[in-house]
Amino acid sequence: MKQQGFARQFRLLLVALFAASLTAAAQLAPLPDDPRFDTPVTFRTKSDGESLRAMVQALASAINLTAVVDDVPDTLIVYDIGEPKPFRQVWNLVLTLNNLDYALLENNLVVVGTSASIARLRQPQAAVPGDEPTLQRFYRVTGDVNAIAEFLRQELPGVNVNAFEALNSLSVRGTAAQLAEIEAVLAEIDRAVAAVPLEQRLYTLSNADAAALAEVLQRSGLRAETEVEGAVVRDFEFTVVAEPRTNSLIITAPAALHQQLSSLIAQLDIPQPQVNVQVRIQEIERRTAANLGINLTAGLGNFAATVLDGGLNFVFDAQRAISGLNIGAVLDTLESQGLSRRVDDSTLTMLNNQAGRLQSGGRIELTFPGADGEIQQRTIEFGVIIEVTPRISADGRVILDVNAAVSDLLVPLAEGGIPQRIDFSERRVSSTVTLEPGQTVLLGGLFQNTFGTTVQGVPLLSAIPIIGSLFSTTTTSERNTELLLVVNATVIE
Repeated sequence: MKQQGFARQFRLLLVALFAASLTAAAQLAPLPDDPRFDTPVTFRTKSDGESLRAMVQALASAINLTAVVDDVPDTLIVYDIGEPKPFRQVWNLVLTLNNLDYALLENNLVVVGTSASIARLRQPQAAVPGDEPTLQRFYRVTGDVNAIAEFLRQELPGVNVNAFEALNSLSVRGTAAQLAEIEAVLAEIDRAVAAVPLEQRLYTLSNADAAALAEVLQRSGLRAETEVEGAVVRDFEFTVVAEPRTNSLIITAPAALHQQLSSLIAQLDIPQPQVNVQVRIQEIERRTAANLGINLTAGLGNFAATVLDGGLNFVFDAQRAISGLNIGAVLDTLESQGLSRRVDDSTLTMLNNQAGRLQSGGRIELTFPGADGEIQQRTIEFGVIIEVTPRISADGRVILDVNAAVSDLLVPLAEGGIPQRIDFSERRVSSTVTLEPGQTVLLGGLFQNTFGTTVQGVPLLSAIPIIGSLFSTTTTSERNTELLLVVNATVIE
């Protein structure tokens, strides 16, 4: 009740001040005789007060005026004028009660501030020699309005420059010659960045992959300088879209940047040579290998022993191996005599820097319930798996990344049911070698020892407990084998 009584008393006070404002309005410049200034408006703040700046701006916007309130104190006011009243009365009342003044400018712009600031805005420029008239003009700028105003004051003394940050505009007073100089300076220092014309072009690729090349171009950091309307504009961005159906690139960029992109694409979209890789995996008895001189410490014929990642490597030139050791013929002979076994003999042809994979064997599909009750699947591959990645160096040599694995089931899987355990024998070799085209590399050092026990005896008698061993013979055999990987690489032009 006390607060409502205060509000009523305050409204009565405002009504009383309306009459006083008619007299006080004589201190303010009268608003033009325009019907819009007689438009009824409501002026009411929240009970806990609102910003004087915000309320002045809101009051001006009620009749489509844009108020510049940089010099209005940012204080809280509590007003309620009750029923709507003519704008000019409310305007004069609010400004008078807060010791404010205003200057109505062109383009529905009104500057509100203290009497001193408005007086500075209104005061005429001192007469210049020659009695040249003083003119006032307004300029909208694109840069920092305060920085530009300070620059003009320092470079052109004698010119009155005021900055209106809210409108990003300048108010300048001076002679016609000074204003012309101001305009020339603004044309140089406040030049808007011109829009760079973009062009969309389609680049159809013959050899490179569109998606891979698009990623390379986006990371290339290409840039260009374009002159637009006399201004030099730096272009740093362009868009690249890969179109997989036609293996093309859709590039949107300025014309100057297209020149660089076109040149770079032509250098990258070149035919890639192919590499034919022959891989032969041979299992040989270690005793036979020792007889041939294939061991970890010595070489024979044209072999050159070198230790690399995957173990021992032998390199020899197949074209010069006629008088020495021809590994292919030797392995074929051993195979025909039952002294070795050809595990795999494959040929892969792939592009430069592209991986090739060959699998010869099988896979086991396991289906089992998981911990959460859902059915899970797992695939186990076995057999021969060969992965080769060739790289052709600048001098024509071939660098091969070779990964080979040979795995076998030790115990056949029983039909039906889920096995509790699956045992594999697995041998792997991984190496990186450098070859001249046509050369062959021999990777060795993968050994396997197999033990077997054979029992022979007299039927029935050998099965008698305790004395049965007297009628049987037990033979234990040991088989030591070495896995050789023979790799040959040839560049296909």
